[in-house]
Amino acid sequence: MFYRSLREFLRQLPGQAQRFWILVFATGIIAGLGAALLFALLRFVEHRAWPRATSFLAAVQVAPPGRRVLVPVLAGVLVATLALVSRWPVGGHGTAGILEAVWLRRGRLPLGRALARGALSIVAVGMGAPLGREGALLQTGAAAGSWLARVFGLTSSQARLLVTCGTAAGVAAAYNVPIGGALFGLEVILGSFALELLGPIVVSCVVATIVSRTLVSAQPSYVIPQYTLLQPTQILLGLALAPILGVASAVYVRVLGWAEVWLHLLPRWVRVSAAPVALAVPGAAAIRYPELLGNGYDTVNAALLGKLSLALLLLLPVLKLAATALCAGAGIPGGLFTPSLFYGALIGGSFGNLVDRLWPAAGPPGAYALIGMAGVLAGTTHAAVSAVLIIFELTGDYGVILPLMLSAALAAATSRALERDSLYTAPLRRRGVRLPAMPRPNWLRGTQVATLMTPDADCVAPATPFEDVMRRLLALRKGHDLYVCTGDRELLGVLVLDDLKGSIPDAANLSMILAADVMDRRPPAITASMSLAEVAARFANTDLERLPVVDERNRLLGTISIRAIVRRGTF
Repeated sequence: MFYRSLREFLRQLPGQAQRFWILVFATGIIAGLGAALLFALLRFVEHRAWPRATSFLAAVQVAPPGRRVLVPVLAGVLVATLALVSRWPVGGHGTAGILEAVWLRRGRLPLGRALARGALSIVAVGMGAPLGREGALLQTGAAAGSWLARVFGLTSSQARLLVTCGTAAGVAAAYNVPIGGALFGLEVILGSFALELLGPIVVSCVVATIVSRTLVSAQPSYVIPQYTLLQPTQILLGLALAPILGVASAVYVRVLGWAEVWLHLLPRWVRVSAAPVALAVPGAAAIRYPELLGNGYDTVNAALLGKLSLALLLLLPVLKLAATALCAGAGIPGGLFTPSLFYGALIGGSFGNLVDRLWPAAGPPGAYALIGMAGVLAGTTHAAVSAVLIIFELTGDYGVILPLMLSAALAAATSRALERDSLYTAPLRRRGVRLPAMPRPNWLRGTQVATLMTPDADCVAPATPFEDVMRRLLALRKGHDLYVCTGDRELLGVLVLDDLKGSIPDAANLSMILAADVMDRRPPAITASMSLAEVAARFANTDLERLPVVDERNRLLGTISIRAIVRRGTF
């Protein structure tokens, strides 16, 4: 299980597996380098477009009103020009395209287009587009994985996994969240927590994070006080916030969808000018509310620190959602992940602020802003596990983990009940793209025992001497048992080696003991038509690794192992 060096590990693998693992490392390195380059481009654009200041929000605040409008409009002109020259759409949600590529196009993504779109997205965000920078990093990592898979001739399944590795590595590098990035790839892109998928994705995320931390920063994205919400009343307040976050998440997904549909209905000549007009709107609003421009990092940080007024906490989520929906619908490239964090943090912060006014012992408003981020992220992505881990890694705050986990799970369930599509699958459904059904836990109920049964049951007659029984048991493979059957294979009982150890010391009487004397007469036999869910329940009540499968006349047909069921669940 352990290797002294990476070279030793690779040497033990077959040639094709060696090539795949080397490409996993390469994908992580490219994703990390891409993140560093795109962050450098973002800083360059921000410093050229806005006055020098301690933060992006501070730079927008000191900029004159005209500049707050002009700079975003110029970004819109740049987007519209590139769309006209290239004649391919530059907008749209990048993660939806990655999902489509993984599931329907054998992991194929055009590298050149992804790099150009990513760079344009970073420029637009740096000039004030109210979208996220993470979209560019996800696309760069995914496209790099796709390109490597094509160049080195990987199989379709390996290409899909390598694209997922690149996507997860992009998330990890974008936010310095290696664990959350890996789970994002598993839960959102692949829809499975299969163990055989975990290794490559974890490696690519770790490598990308190491590169990003070395070249950019090793600090958590948000540095906040160590909040603690562990009292029962505080946990209940977190649960009370969860349905609000679930409804807000469904609204977020639907509003983005409505904006995209309505703007797409405009005449083509109008849509050409949609990008500059769409960016002019938040630019004009930024004269009064500069927090609307950019990805909103500074505003989220202020909410987490409890430094925003109640008026801003109530108003800014609505304005940010409108600005994000308008710009994304108009074809401005950018991520929707970060705006959802903005939206959730301020909704949670407003809840915390109101509760704090009524009951100061409820906890700091910033802690509820943290819960809001996790709840909306879980609700919009329908991925509660990765949402919890991402928010935990973003802040490093463990004291809020209990209400945060509960709220994320309940918010995701509420959002799913109101809106069946996530932020990533909704654009595909609007275009008529149907993804394969993701594996769900109900596979246990839909699969019968016959599909996993093996005809490898060893039988002995009831009158078999104990000495022969022990010889047969010792010759069996690990995890197998010996069954006692009649001449027509009617099952009478089971012989387990560990259960017979107590009989061995009584050597004087061994010659008198027969198989029927020491067998377990009540083996938990099952039928071939049973569902795996029923079999799993039987395994829960026994120490056996295998169970006998019988027909309607109790004749032994074969066995089924708990290992086969677990392996079937991680396909």
